[in-house]
Amino acid sequence: MSYMDMQRKSVGSGGERGMSKPWFQKLAQGLVLSAPKPAELEAVARALGKPIRLIKEAAASQWLEWESFELSGYDDDMRHIIVRAAAMAPRERRRLRAMIDAAVQADADEPAAS
Repeated sequence: MSYMDMQRKSVGSGGERGMSKPWFQKLAQGLVLSAPKPAELEAVARALGKPIRLIKEAAASQWLEWESFELSGYDDDMRHIIVRAAAMAPRERRRLRAMIDAAVQADADEPAAS
């Protein structure tokens, strides 16, 4: 596929912004120095005809030196929570765990609605 084809396919059917031919050339040459924004990753997914999840995992690997791990069986919300929690410092994870436990306890302490 040519860079021109990628540029054309990157534009969304709803008018979402695509990426330019020179940008795709830079990407292929490893000259894009900062991680693309979410809308840009979506444009890349459209251009390549690949799932956005695959593109995000590739971007995370390239720019964050992060390797994905399989989270099959979980919905997008749960995967997002797990990935965010994994990136937290241990102190932040302990705080998150305490907040979740407190929320569960608060729900358990509420009287059932009649």
